[in-house]
Amino acid sequence: MAIDNDKYFPAAFNDYLQTLTDLIRQYPDAKILELGGGRLPSFKLHQLPSSISTYTVNDIDPAELAMTSDDYDKACFDVVGDVSQFKGQFDVIFSRTLIEHVKDGVKMHENVVSLLKPGGVAFHLAPTLYSPPFVMNKLLPERLSQRLLYTFFPKRGAHKDKFPAYYSWCFGNRAKMTAMLLKAGFADATIRSFYGHDYFRKIPIVRQVDGAFSALAAKHDWSSFGSYAHIIARR
Repeated sequence: MAIDNDKYFPAAFNDYLQTLTDLIRQYPDAKILELGGGRLPSFKLHQLPSSISTYTVNDIDPAELAMTSDDYDKACFDVVGDVSQFKGQFDVIFSRTLIEHVKDGVKMHENVVSLLKPGGVAFHLAPTLYSPPFVMNKLLPERLSQRLLYTFFPKRGAHKDKFPAYYSWCFGNRAKMTAMLLKAGFADATIRSFYGHDYFRKIPIVRQVDGAFSALAAKHDWSSFGSYAHIIARR
């Protein structure tokens, strides 16, 4: 049993830019904010629609932002802290694999609502529970999960790019996530679920069993067992 390409996890990454572009095009002179962009924003300015007015990169660490090109605007703040300085400034706010590292998911989404202009939109790509590797990452001590990741994915070890993940409100269940987003202050929300992953590709038997279950979950659209999600929420 195979997973349809539009539901298979690579599509979560492959379709991200086009989805973001389509959202940005809905706003003339769009002011956009990337959360957690750090030293390396996800996109070059020329990759996004020419209608962009400003592309602001956020990070909690000023040293990381200092390494970002001055072609971008910069905003140093904690996504679960005080964001009042930037209240109501952005048409589109987006992130890629950031929100699993936030300790308080509800507070983050509430802050995003306050950062958006009325009618603005937020777009996040996030890993979700209860996909087995993310459950393991959440439950295992950080030092052990880091060792396992770097053992099976040496390139990640070379870059030392694993950060603690909390998965606060990173659930695949669409009904549960939508209810939370509406309560946080969004007017509506849509969530696209993706299934499968490649974390077990070097572990025979486990890989086959997990792959079969992922395909079954995709066939029946059991979103609680999805691995990634595109979260789109409008203020």
